[in-house]
Amino acid sequence: MSLRKCINEKCRDCIYDSIVPGTWRQQVTLCSVKSCALYDVRPKSTRPIPESVLSYYGVDLAEYQALMTDSDDDSHE
Repeated sequence: MSLRKCINEKCRDCIYDSIVPGTWRQQVTLCSVKSCALYDVRPKSTRPIPESVLSYYGVDLAEYQALMTDSDDDSHE
């Protein structure tokens, strides 16, 4: 199994809850555990996350946009 698949599986196992709003990748994108060793390499949604999902997790649109901007900046390093 590839390293990427292992990371994806670990993050999904850790945070995904099929009962609450959002796909597993959306939920992992919104993960707030910055102390996690996988936080910077966690899988992130490539599609916009609906406002209904953001509001469920208490994330406002500006905070989400900053999160996605940080992700884009990291990919250029």
